[in-house]
Amino acid sequence: MNNFLDKFSSVVEKYLSPITGKVAQNKYLQIIATSFMTILPIILIGSFSLILSRPFLDYNMLEPNSVLYGFFKAWAQFSEVYGPHLSFLFGITLGSQALYLSLAIAYNTALKNDMNTFLTMLVAFISFLLINSQYVQWNWDTSYFGGTGLFSAIITTFVSVELYHWFVKKKLGYINFPDTVPASLRNSLGNLVPITLIFIIMLLGRILLAEGFNTSFPEIMMAIGKPLNLAVDTIWGISLSSTFAQIGWWFGIHSSAILSVVMPSLEANTLENAAAYAAGASLKQLPRIVTSPFYFNFVAIGGGGATLGLVFLMLRSKSKQIQTIGKLAIVPGIFGINEPVLFGLPIVLNPIFLIPFLLAQIVNIILCYVPMSMGLINRTFVNVSSTVPVGLGQLLSSLDYKSLILTVVCIIADVIVYYPFFKVYEKQKLQEEANTSNLEDVDLEEIEVL
Repeated sequence: MNNFLDKFSSVVEKYLSPITGKVAQNKYLQIIATSFMTILPIILIGSFSLILSRPFLDYNMLEPNSVLYGFFKAWAQFSEVYGPHLSFLFGITLGSQALYLSLAIAYNTALKNDMNTFLTMLVAFISFLLINSQYVQWNWDTSYFGGTGLFSAIITTFVSVELYHWFVKKKLGYINFPDTVPASLRNSLGNLVPITLIFIIMLLGRILLAEGFNTSFPEIMMAIGKPLNLAVDTIWGISLSSTFAQIGWWFGIHSSAILSVVMPSLEANTLENAAAYAAGASLKQLPRIVTSPFYFNFVAIGGGGATLGLVFLMLRSKSKQIQTIGKLAIVPGIFGINEPVLFGLPIVLNPIFLIPFLLAQIVNIILCYVPMSMGLINRTFVNVSSTVPVGLGQLLSSLDYKSLILTVVCIIADVIVYYPFFKVYEKQKLQEEANTSNLEDVDLEEIEVL
Protein backbone atom coordinates (compact mmCIF):
# COMPACT_ATOMS: atom_id res chain seq x y z
CA MET A 1 0.00 0.00 0.00
CA ASN A 2 2.71 2.46 1.02
CA ASN A 3 4.84 1.57 -2.02
CA PHE A 4 1.90 2.23 -4.34
CA LEU A 5 1.15 5.59 -2.69
CA ASP A 6 4.82 6.60 -2.84
CA LYS A 7 5.03 5.75 -6.56
CA PHE A 8 1.75 7.55 -7.26
CA SER A 9 2.83 10.70 -5.44
CA SER A 10 6.18 10.63 -7.31
CA VAL A 11 4.36 10.57 -10.65
CA VAL A 12 2.12 13.44 -9.56
CA GLU A 13 5.09 15.44 -8.35
CA LYS A 14 7.02 14.86 -11.56
CA TYR A 15 4.31 15.69 -14.11
CA LEU A 16 1.60 17.79 -12.45
CA SER A 17 3.44 19.76 -9.78
CA PRO A 18 5.26 21.99 -12.32
CA ILE A 19 1.92 22.84 -13.98
CA THR A 20 0.12 23.76 -10.76
CA GLY A 21 3.17 25.69 -9.58
CA LYS A 22 3.28 27.83 -12.71
CA VAL A 23 -0.46 28.48 -12.57
CA ALA A 24 -0.23 29.53 -8.91
CA GLN A 25 2.67 31.89 -9.59
CA ASN A 26 0.92 33.67 -12.46
CA LYS A 27 0.57 37.33 -11.48
CA TYR A 28 -2.76 37.85 -13.22
CA LEU A 29 -4.40 34.77 -11.71
CA GLN A 30 -3.20 35.82 -8.26
CA ILE A 31 -4.74 39.27 -8.75
CA ILE A 32 -8.05 37.77 -9.97
CA ALA A 33 -8.26 35.49 -6.92
CA THR A 34 -7.47 38.37 -4.56
CA SER A 35 -9.94 40.68 -6.31
CA PHE A 36 -12.86 38.28 -5.90
CA MET A 37 -12.10 38.21 -2.17
CA THR A 38 -11.83 42.02 -2.12
CA ILE A 39 -15.42 42.49 -3.33
CA LEU A 40 -16.88 39.74 -1.11
CA PRO A 41 -18.87 42.23 1.06
CA ILE A 42 -20.65 43.54 -2.06
CA ILE A 43 -21.40 39.97 -3.16
CA LEU A 44 -22.85 39.04 0.24
CA ILE A 45 -25.00 42.18 0.50
CA GLY A 46 -26.41 41.58 -2.98
CA SER A 47 -27.07 37.92 -2.24
CA PHE A 48 -29.07 38.55 0.93
CA SER A 49 -31.01 41.43 -0.62
CA LEU A 50 -32.08 38.98 -3.33
CA ILE A 51 -33.23 36.47 -0.70
CA LEU A 52 -35.34 39.09 1.08
CA SER A 53 -36.79 40.57 -2.12
CA ARG A 54 -39.42 37.82 -2.41
CA PRO A 55 -40.42 34.68 -0.46
CA PHE A 56 -39.18 31.45 -1.97
CA LEU A 57 -42.42 29.66 -0.96
CA ASP A 58 -45.99 30.67 -1.86
CA TYR A 59 -48.01 30.90 1.37
CA ASN A 60 -51.15 29.90 -0.55
CA MET A 61 -49.67 26.39 -0.85
CA LEU A 62 -49.58 26.03 2.97
CA GLU A 63 -52.27 25.24 5.54
CA PRO A 64 -53.80 28.55 6.79
CA ASN A 65 -53.49 27.53 10.45
CA SER A 66 -49.79 26.58 10.23
CA VAL A 67 -46.95 28.70 11.63
CA LEU A 68 -45.21 28.84 8.27
CA TYR A 69 -48.36 30.19 6.61
CA GLY A 70 -48.28 33.34 8.74
CA PHE A 71 -44.54 33.75 8.28
CA PHE A 72 -44.56 33.49 4.49
CA LYS A 73 -47.73 35.60 4.18
CA ALA A 74 -46.05 38.38 6.18
CA TRP A 75 -42.94 38.00 4.01
CA ALA A 76 -45.08 38.28 0.85
CA GLN A 77 -46.74 41.46 2.17
CA PHE A 78 -43.31 42.86 3.05
CA SER A 79 -42.10 41.96 -0.46
CA GLU A 80 -44.95 43.81 -2.15
CA VAL A 81 -43.79 47.09 -0.59
CA TYR A 82 -40.05 46.70 -0.21
CA GLY A 83 -39.25 44.00 -2.78
CA PRO A 84 -38.58 46.44 -5.65
CA HIS A 85 -36.17 48.43 -3.48
CA LEU A 86 -34.32 45.27 -2.43
CA SER A 87 -34.19 44.18 -6.06
CA PHE A 88 -32.64 47.53 -6.89
CA LEU A 89 -30.05 46.97 -4.16
CA PHE A 90 -29.33 43.57 -5.69
CA GLY A 91 -28.92 45.18 -9.13
CA ILE A 92 -26.37 47.75 -7.99
CA THR A 93 -24.38 45.28 -5.85
CA LEU A 94 -24.25 41.67 -7.01
CA GLY A 95 -25.96 42.56 -10.29
CA SER A 96 -23.05 44.90 -11.11
CA GLN A 97 -20.28 42.55 -10.00
CA ALA A 98 -18.25 42.97 -13.22
CA LEU A 99 -17.84 46.69 -12.51
CA TYR A 100 -16.65 46.14 -8.94
CA LEU A 101 -14.36 43.31 -10.02
CA SER A 102 -12.80 45.69 -12.54
CA LEU A 103 -12.14 48.26 -9.80
CA ALA A 104 -10.76 45.57 -7.47
CA ILE A 105 -8.38 44.27 -10.16
CA ALA A 106 -7.18 47.82 -10.82
CA TYR A 107 -6.69 48.40 -7.10
CA ASN A 108 -4.74 45.17 -6.50
CA THR A 109 -2.65 45.67 -9.64
CA ALA A 110 -1.79 49.21 -8.53
CA LEU A 111 -0.64 47.89 -5.14
CA LYS A 112 1.45 45.17 -6.76
CA ASN A 113 3.12 47.58 -9.21
CA ASP A 114 3.42 50.53 -6.78
CA MET A 115 1.17 52.76 -8.91
CA ASN A 116 -1.11 55.67 -8.05
CA THR A 117 -4.13 53.76 -6.74
CA PHE A 118 -6.86 56.30 -7.47
CA LEU A 119 -5.73 57.16 -10.99
CA THR A 120 -5.30 53.46 -11.83
CA MET A 121 -8.85 52.71 -10.66
CA LEU A 122 -10.13 55.75 -12.58
CA VAL A 123 -8.46 54.53 -15.77
CA ALA A 124 -10.01 51.09 -15.26
CA PHE A 125 -13.45 52.53 -14.50
CA ILE A 126 -13.66 54.68 -17.61
CA SER A 127 -12.14 51.92 -19.77
CA PHE A 128 -14.80 49.56 -18.41
CA LEU A 129 -17.58 51.99 -19.38
CA LEU A 130 -16.10 52.53 -22.85
CA ILE A 131 -16.03 48.81 -23.55
CA ASN A 132 -18.84 47.33 -21.43
CA SER A 133 -21.53 49.97 -21.84
CA GLN A 134 -23.22 52.34 -24.27
CA TYR A 135 -25.80 55.10 -24.33
CA VAL A 136 -29.46 54.07 -24.16
CA GLN A 137 -31.69 57.13 -24.25
CA TRP A 138 -28.85 59.14 -22.68
CA ASN A 139 -28.36 56.63 -19.89
CA TRP A 140 -25.69 53.98 -19.36
CA ASP A 141 -26.62 50.49 -20.51
CA THR A 142 -25.90 48.10 -17.62
CA SER A 143 -26.46 44.84 -19.53
CA TYR A 144 -22.80 43.87 -19.16
CA PHE A 145 -22.29 45.09 -15.60
CA GLY A 146 -23.11 41.67 -14.13
CA GLY A 147 -22.15 38.08 -14.89
CA THR A 148 -22.37 38.54 -18.67
CA GLY A 149 -19.58 41.12 -18.51
CA LEU A 150 -17.14 39.34 -16.17
CA PHE A 151 -14.74 38.03 -18.82
CA SER A 152 -14.79 41.33 -20.70
CA ALA A 153 -14.22 43.31 -17.48
CA ILE A 154 -11.22 41.19 -16.50
CA ILE A 155 -9.46 41.53 -19.88
CA THR A 156 -10.34 45.20 -20.36
CA THR A 157 -9.05 46.09 -16.91
CA PHE A 158 -5.76 44.25 -17.26
CA VAL A 159 -5.13 45.75 -20.71
CA SER A 160 -5.90 49.33 -19.65
CA VAL A 161 -4.03 49.12 -16.33
CA GLU A 162 -0.94 47.43 -17.80
CA LEU A 163 -0.86 50.01 -20.62
CA TYR A 164 -1.10 52.78 -18.05
CA HIS A 165 1.67 51.20 -15.98
CA TRP A 166 3.92 50.92 -19.06
CA PHE A 167 3.27 54.52 -20.15
CA VAL A 168 4.01 55.85 -16.66
CA LYS A 169 7.11 53.68 -16.28
CA LYS A 170 8.49 54.92 -19.60
CA LYS A 171 7.35 58.47 -18.76
CA LEU A 172 5.66 58.57 -22.16
CA GLY A 173 4.07 62.01 -22.57
CA TYR A 174 4.68 62.85 -18.91
CA ILE A 175 4.33 66.60 -18.24
CA ASN A 176 6.85 68.03 -15.80
CA PHE A 177 5.63 70.78 -13.51
CA PRO A 178 7.74 72.96 -11.20
CA ASP A 179 8.01 71.95 -7.54
CA THR A 180 5.81 74.88 -6.57
CA VAL A 181 2.80 73.01 -8.02
CA PRO A 182 1.10 70.77 -5.39
CA ALA A 183 2.14 67.11 -5.59
CA SER A 184 -1.43 65.86 -6.14
CA LEU A 185 -1.83 68.20 -9.12
CA ARG A 186 1.57 67.20 -10.56
CA ASN A 187 0.65 63.51 -10.35
CA SER A 188 -2.74 63.91 -11.98
CA LEU A 189 -1.98 66.43 -14.75
CA GLY A 190 1.48 65.00 -15.33
CA ASN A 191 -0.16 61.75 -16.48
CA LEU A 192 -2.73 63.50 -18.66
CA VAL A 193 -1.20 62.26 -21.92
CA PRO A 194 -0.88 58.55 -20.90
CA ILE A 195 -4.46 58.51 -19.62
CA THR A 196 -5.73 60.19 -22.78
CA LEU A 197 -3.87 57.68 -24.97
CA ILE A 198 -5.47 54.75 -23.12
CA PHE A 199 -8.97 56.17 -23.54
CA ILE A 200 -8.31 56.77 -27.25
CA ILE A 201 -7.15 53.15 -27.66
CA MET A 202 -10.27 51.87 -25.88
CA LEU A 203 -12.52 54.15 -27.92
CA LEU A 204 -10.92 53.06 -31.20
CA GLY A 205 -11.38 49.41 -30.23
CA ARG A 206 -15.02 50.08 -29.45
CA ILE A 207 -15.56 51.89 -32.77
CA LEU A 208 -13.78 49.17 -34.76
CA LEU A 209 -15.93 46.39 -33.34
CA ALA A 210 -19.19 48.35 -33.53
CA GLU A 211 -18.81 49.88 -36.99
CA GLY A 212 -16.63 47.26 -38.66
CA PHE A 213 -18.11 44.05 -37.26
CA ASN A 214 -21.44 45.15 -35.74
CA THR A 215 -20.56 43.65 -32.37
CA SER A 216 -18.93 44.55 -29.06
CA PHE A 217 -16.10 43.15 -26.97
CA PRO A 218 -18.46 41.81 -24.23
CA GLU A 219 -20.46 39.97 -26.90
CA ILE A 220 -17.27 38.39 -28.26
CA MET A 221 -16.14 37.37 -24.78
CA MET A 222 -19.58 35.93 -24.03
CA ALA A 223 -19.32 33.79 -27.17
CA ILE A 224 -15.85 32.59 -26.13
CA GLY A 225 -16.63 32.21 -22.43
CA LYS A 226 -19.97 30.43 -22.78
CA PRO A 227 -18.39 27.04 -23.69
CA LEU A 228 -16.17 27.32 -20.60
CA ASN A 229 -19.19 28.12 -18.41
CA LEU A 230 -21.01 25.14 -19.88
CA ALA A 231 -17.95 22.90 -19.49
CA VAL A 232 -17.59 23.82 -15.83
CA ASP A 233 -21.30 23.17 -15.36
CA THR A 234 -20.79 19.41 -15.81
CA ILE A 235 -19.60 16.63 -13.51
CA TRP A 236 -16.52 16.13 -15.66
CA GLY A 237 -15.62 19.82 -15.91
CA ILE A 238 -15.89 20.64 -12.22
CA SER A 239 -14.22 17.34 -11.25
CA LEU A 240 -11.22 18.18 -13.42
CA SER A 241 -11.03 21.68 -11.94
CA SER A 242 -11.30 20.22 -8.44
CA THR A 243 -8.53 17.70 -9.10
CA PHE A 244 -6.05 20.32 -10.30
CA ALA A 245 -6.93 22.60 -7.37
CA GLN A 246 -6.43 19.78 -4.86
CA ILE A 247 -3.13 18.70 -6.39
CA GLY A 248 -1.91 22.25 -5.91
CA TRP A 249 -3.15 22.27 -2.31
CA TRP A 250 -1.39 18.95 -1.63
CA PHE A 251 1.86 20.64 -2.61
CA GLY A 252 1.08 23.61 -0.32
CA ILE A 253 -0.22 25.91 -3.07
CA HIS A 254 -3.52 27.45 -1.99
CA SER A 255 -6.37 26.06 -4.07
CA SER A 256 -7.74 29.56 -4.77
CA ALA A 257 -4.69 30.22 -6.95
CA ILE A 258 -5.63 27.28 -9.21
CA LEU A 259 -9.39 27.85 -9.05
CA SER A 260 -8.92 31.45 -10.21
CA VAL A 261 -8.85 29.99 -13.74
CA VAL A 262 -12.49 28.88 -13.48
CA MET A 263 -13.72 31.41 -10.89
CA PRO A 264 -15.14 33.78 -13.57
CA SER A 265 -17.22 30.87 -14.90
CA LEU A 266 -18.39 29.84 -11.41
CA GLU A 267 -19.34 33.45 -10.63
CA ALA A 268 -21.03 33.93 -14.01
CA ASN A 269 -23.12 30.79 -13.40
CA THR A 270 -24.07 32.03 -9.93
CA LEU A 271 -25.15 35.41 -11.30
CA GLU A 272 -27.11 33.73 -14.09
CA ASN A 273 -29.04 31.73 -11.47
CA ALA A 274 -29.56 34.82 -9.31
CA ALA A 275 -30.88 36.79 -12.28
CA ALA A 276 -33.22 33.92 -13.22
CA TYR A 277 -34.55 33.74 -9.64
CA ALA A 278 -35.04 37.52 -9.56
CA ALA A 279 -37.06 37.15 -12.78
CA GLY A 280 -39.33 34.57 -11.12
CA ALA A 281 -37.77 31.21 -12.03
CA SER A 282 -38.27 28.19 -9.78
CA LEU A 283 -35.34 27.27 -7.53
CA LYS A 284 -35.35 23.74 -8.96
CA GLN A 285 -35.26 24.99 -12.56
CA LEU A 286 -32.47 27.54 -12.42
CA PRO A 287 -30.21 27.32 -15.51
CA ARG A 288 -26.94 26.30 -13.82
CA ILE A 289 -25.95 23.60 -11.32
CA VAL A 290 -22.24 24.27 -10.79
CA THR A 291 -21.78 27.67 -9.18
CA SER A 292 -19.47 29.24 -6.60
CA PRO A 293 -21.66 28.16 -3.62
CA PHE A 294 -22.05 24.70 -5.18
CA TYR A 295 -18.28 24.25 -5.05
CA PHE A 296 -17.37 26.05 -1.84
CA ASN A 297 -20.39 25.05 0.28
CA PHE A 298 -21.49 21.68 -1.08
CA VAL A 299 -18.26 20.19 -2.45
CA ALA A 300 -15.42 21.50 -0.25
CA ILE A 301 -17.19 20.74 3.04
CA GLY A 302 -14.87 21.78 5.86
CA GLY A 303 -12.37 23.29 3.41
CA GLY A 304 -10.39 22.09 0.39
CA GLY A 305 -10.39 18.31 0.22
CA ALA A 306 -13.71 18.04 2.11
CA THR A 307 -11.73 17.35 5.28
CA LEU A 308 -14.52 17.74 7.85
CA GLY A 309 -15.20 14.00 7.60
CA LEU A 310 -11.52 13.36 8.27
CA VAL A 311 -11.64 15.62 11.34
CA PHE A 312 -14.48 13.51 12.77
CA LEU A 313 -12.26 10.43 12.35
CA MET A 314 -9.39 12.25 14.06
CA LEU A 315 -11.54 13.05 17.09
CA ARG A 316 -11.96 9.31 17.79
CA SER A 317 -8.37 8.36 16.98
CA LYS A 318 -6.38 6.15 19.36
CA SER A 319 -3.34 8.30 18.60
CA LYS A 320 -3.00 11.13 21.11
CA GLN A 321 -1.27 13.36 18.55
CA ILE A 322 -3.97 12.88 15.88
CA GLN A 323 -6.78 13.29 18.41
CA THR A 324 -5.25 16.52 19.74
CA ILE A 325 -5.00 17.98 16.24
CA GLY A 326 -8.61 16.89 15.60
CA LYS A 327 -9.81 18.78 18.68
CA LEU A 328 -7.98 21.88 17.51
CA ALA A 329 -9.32 21.52 13.96
CA ILE A 330 -13.02 20.80 14.55
CA VAL A 331 -14.23 24.37 15.13
CA PRO A 332 -12.25 25.91 12.23
CA GLY A 333 -13.38 22.98 10.06
CA ILE A 334 -17.05 23.73 10.73
CA PHE A 335 -16.34 27.23 9.43
CA GLY A 336 -14.61 25.92 6.31
CA ILE A 337 -11.04 26.56 7.49
CA ASN A 338 -8.87 23.47 7.36
CA GLU A 339 -5.26 24.70 7.56
CA PRO A 340 -4.87 23.01 11.00
CA VAL A 341 -5.53 19.64 9.31
CA LEU A 342 -3.60 20.36 6.13
CA PHE A 343 -0.42 21.38 7.92
CA GLY A 344 -0.95 19.84 11.37
CA LEU A 345 -1.84 16.24 10.52
CA PRO A 346 -0.36 16.81 7.87
CA ILE A 347 -2.06 16.24 4.52
CA VAL A 348 0.30 18.51 2.55
CA LEU A 349 3.06 16.40 0.93
CA ASN A 350 1.79 13.32 2.78
CA PRO A 351 1.47 10.51 0.16
CA ILE A 352 -0.94 8.52 2.34
CA PHE A 353 -3.66 11.19 2.03
CA LEU A 354 -3.16 12.21 -1.61
CA ILE A 355 -5.80 9.86 -3.08
CA PRO A 356 -8.64 10.61 -0.59
CA PHE A 357 -7.75 14.32 -0.73
CA LEU A 358 -8.49 14.24 -4.47
CA LEU A 359 -11.34 11.71 -4.32
CA ALA A 360 -13.51 13.14 -1.50
CA GLN A 361 -14.49 16.26 -3.44
CA ILE A 362 -15.29 14.27 -6.59
CA VAL A 363 -17.60 12.03 -4.53
CA ASN A 364 -19.33 15.17 -3.18
CA ILE A 365 -19.64 16.59 -6.71
CA ILE A 366 -21.48 13.45 -7.86
CA LEU A 367 -23.66 13.26 -4.73
CA CYS A 368 -24.76 16.90 -5.12
CA TYR A 369 -24.86 17.27 -8.91
CA VAL A 370 -27.18 14.34 -9.55
CA PRO A 371 -30.07 15.31 -7.19
CA MET A 372 -29.84 18.96 -8.28
CA SER A 373 -29.99 17.95 -11.95
CA MET A 374 -33.06 15.81 -11.17
CA GLY A 375 -34.82 18.65 -9.32
CA LEU A 376 -34.71 16.87 -5.96
CA ILE A 377 -32.63 19.65 -4.35
CA ASN A 378 -32.78 23.36 -5.11
CA ARG A 379 -29.93 24.69 -7.22
CA THR A 380 -27.69 27.31 -5.64
CA PHE A 381 -28.04 31.00 -6.42
CA VAL A 382 -27.00 32.84 -3.23
CA ASN A 383 -23.28 33.56 -3.01
CA VAL A 384 -22.53 33.04 0.68
CA SER A 385 -19.03 32.96 2.10
CA SER A 386 -17.14 29.67 2.30
CA THR A 387 -16.56 30.42 6.00
CA VAL A 388 -20.27 30.32 6.85
CA PRO A 389 -20.77 27.33 9.21
CA VAL A 390 -21.45 23.97 7.59
CA GLY A 391 -25.20 23.48 7.31
CA LEU A 392 -26.05 27.17 7.32
CA GLY A 393 -24.05 27.82 4.14
CA GLN A 394 -25.83 25.04 2.26
CA LEU A 395 -29.24 26.16 3.53
CA LEU A 396 -28.74 29.83 2.65
CA SER A 397 -27.23 29.21 -0.79
CA SER A 398 -30.09 26.94 -1.93
CA LEU A 399 -32.99 27.86 0.41
CA ASP A 400 -33.78 24.15 0.67
CA TYR A 401 -33.99 22.29 4.00
CA LYS A 402 -33.16 19.06 2.14
CA SER A 403 -29.68 20.47 1.55
CA LEU A 404 -28.96 19.75 5.22
CA ILE A 405 -29.70 16.06 4.64
CA LEU A 406 -27.51 16.12 1.54
CA THR A 407 -24.67 17.70 3.53
CA VAL A 408 -24.84 14.93 6.15
CA VAL A 409 -24.76 12.32 3.37
CA CYS A 410 -21.69 13.98 1.84
CA ILE A 411 -19.86 14.10 5.18
CA ILE A 412 -20.59 10.39 5.79
CA ALA A 413 -19.30 9.61 2.29
CA ASP A 414 -16.15 11.64 3.00
CA VAL A 415 -15.60 9.68 6.23
CA ILE A 416 -15.80 6.45 4.22
CA VAL A 417 -13.36 7.76 1.58
CA TYR A 418 -10.79 8.85 4.16
CA TYR A 419 -11.20 5.90 6.55
CA PRO A 420 -8.84 3.24 5.06
CA PHE A 421 -6.08 5.78 4.45
CA PHE A 422 -6.59 7.30 7.88
CA LYS A 423 -6.19 3.88 9.53
CA VAL A 424 -2.88 3.35 7.72
CA TYR A 425 -1.61 6.71 8.97
CA GLU A 426 -3.00 6.13 12.47
CA LYS A 427 -1.16 2.80 12.69
CA GLN A 428 2.10 4.55 11.84
CA LYS A 429 1.51 7.22 14.47
CA LEU A 430 0.61 4.67 17.15
CA GLN A 431 3.85 2.83 16.43
CA GLU A 432 5.81 6.08 16.68
CA GLU A 433 4.13 6.95 19.97
CA ALA A 434 4.82 3.46 21.33
CA ASN A 435 8.50 3.73 20.37
CA THR A 436 8.73 7.16 21.97
CA SER A 437 7.10 5.84 25.14
CA ASN A 438 9.58 2.94 25.30
CA LEU A 439 12.52 5.32 24.92
CA GLU A 440 11.19 7.48 27.76
CA ASP A 441 10.83 4.38 29.98
CA VAL A 442 14.45 3.39 29.24
CA ASP A 443 15.66 6.88 30.08
CA LEU A 444 13.80 6.82 33.41
CA GLU A 445 15.31 3.43 34.32
CA GLU A 446 18.81 4.77 33.62
CA ILE A 447 18.17 7.78 35.81
CA GLU A 448 16.96 5.54 38.68
CA VAL A 449 20.09 3.39 38.42
CA LEU A 450 22.31 6.46 38.61
